Amino acid sequence: MRLVGRPEFIQEPWFASGAQRAVHADELDEAVASWVVERDLATVIRAFEEAEAAVAPIYDVADVLDDPQYRALGSIVTLEDEDLGKLRMQNLLFRMLGTPGAVRFGGRRLGQDNESVYGELGVSADRLSELRRNGTI
Repeated sequence: MRLVGRPEFIQEPWFASGAQRAVHADELDEAVASWVVERDLATVIRAFEEAEAAVAPIYDVADVLDDPQYRALGSIVTLEDEDLGKLRMQNLLFRMLGTPGAVRFGGRRLGQDNESVYGELGVSADRLSELRRNGTI
């Protein structure tokens, strides 16, 4: 509260309790937000870190794609898609050292797996051809 120019909040009886601060969350949020909005991201983060206060930016997609930590973690992968070309997308969230997994494709084309899916359901190749010819699938 000192950092954002509202030290008087610290003296309020309700400020001493987390539950009571929650009751006054709109007031506190407004005090912080009005201070933050007047500064650029780097300035805000530096000031909060110097004050030893919790801070983290809220990213949009462009921020995630540009963040060096996300790059270092391999959080975004680039795949070749038959229709879209190069496609950037989120990697698997949890990758274990011995079995890391991988994103193999961005999505399958409509009907691309019909033979195997219908085959597992007992539909013969001839019946599948017939269903295609009459427009059922």
